[in-house]
Amino acid sequence: MYKNILLAAIISVSTCSEAAYKNDFDTILQCYNDNDAPGMVVSLEHSGELIYKGAIGVKNIETMRALTTDDIFQIGSITKTFTAVAILKLAEDKKLSLHDTLGQHLKEINPDYKDLTIDKLLSHTAGLADYLNDPEITQVYDNYAPIDQVIHSITKQPLMAEPGQKYSYSNLGYVLLGHVIEVVTGMSYAQFMAKSFFKPLKMDDTFVLTKGTSAGAVHGYTSNHNAPKTYLNPEKLTQRAWNVDRSWIYSAGAIASTLADMSLWYKALKSGNIISTQSYRLMTTRAKLNNNQPINYGYGVDIYPISGLHSVSHQGQVPGFFAWHVYFPNEDLTATALTNNDTKHPGPALLDMIAVQLNLSPKPVNVQTAKRMAASLIGRYKTPDSTILTISFEHNTLYSQYEGESKRKLIARENNAFSYECTENYFQLRVQNGTTELVPVKLYQGEQKPLLKL
Repeated sequence: MYKNILLAAIISVSTCSEAAYKNDFDTILQCYNDNDAPGMVVSLEHSGELIYKGAIGVKNIETMRALTTDDIFQIGSITKTFTAVAILKLAEDKKLSLHDTLGQHLKEINPDYKDLTIDKLLSHTAGLADYLNDPEITQVYDNYAPIDQVIHSITKQPLMAEPGQKYSYSNLGYVLLGHVIEVVTGMSYAQFMAKSFFKPLKMDDTFVLTKGTSAGAVHGYTSNHNAPKTYLNPEKLTQRAWNVDRSWIYSAGAIASTLADMSLWYKALKSGNIISTQSYRLMTTRAKLNNNQPINYGYGVDIYPISGLHSVSHQGQVPGFFAWHVYFPNEDLTATALTNNDTKHPGPALLDMIAVQLNLSPKPVNVQTAKRMAASLIGRYKTPDSTILTISFEHNTLYSQYEGESKRKLIARENNAFSYECTENYFQLRVQNGTTELVPVKLYQGEQKPLLKL
């Protein structure tokens, strides 16, 4: 439902008791989750083979029932991928064109919107504002409303920009696309998705949540910075209004699914079983603005490099739930993580697993090798903001300590690298033009500004 959250989540990667640096995904999962708190389910598939499927945490903190890999989670804005596929399918069937305007299908739409084309809505380049922070909407979106009332309420704002001028993520655009699907097919969005995709693919545990906030046995939770270990139902959080009836997000974020069903969906999508390979290629190609500048979004998917690798992905957040799906086409690796805690992005844990599977980070070394590395690593380094980092080697263990902070244990790695515990993000020692540098390398953001050895 909301965007630009993964970057912030990965910047604040947590540390934990014991790191996993073997091919032990269970331990990685435990690094980021507790057994007695809302948790996470994860799956990795590589070249058609299921590499890992795991679950940790509880589905209900009152009953303490454990999560399982078969549980149904709300996937939030990953719904947009499904909606985009539905539009492309209708275009293939000549029920509409991607260049149709909204006014051709939604006769009562705000006049400012009537000339917006479907392709611009798909790529978030239509110039639409979003509605989820509109005070008039936040006062009422905790109550069910039929789709006509939702559309009437959320389409009052003027355009933010000329169509095609800039990328601006908009849930509004995808709610409108869902309504276009309804007008064109004569079915509700939920009915069309079930008939066209979920039933044929035998996605028996996938559906559109059209009313309320619950999709089944898995309860969604939230917390706040002051009490991160205190989990509440989202509607009880006092710091913000965080109770959205799913009728208000519908085709922009209201699908619920399982790891198994998500696997069925993406396998069918990539193989050309639900839309043509040509449509899939169009969907997963970066859209362009009017000035021909490409953006990092196609139709219903984010498209940008992760650790230098081409990726196609989407994340999703609705009250109580967080989800992320990512596919690396060249490596044929598919990874999905679903959580029932809307304040914990699953990205850091999933990226660590991806890094281990694809060898994106240097491997840990033994004590003897660490001893040899220590001679070149130990010393004082200055960060770009002039903070001093000291690296020491004590009792066969590397440590780092920033000025004014506690000492932290390090994991020595190959190629003069090291990391903190419970993360595959790492630092690498390099010599550039006679200057010794310590380069932070983050899986999601890539190389950062180096620290200079004093």
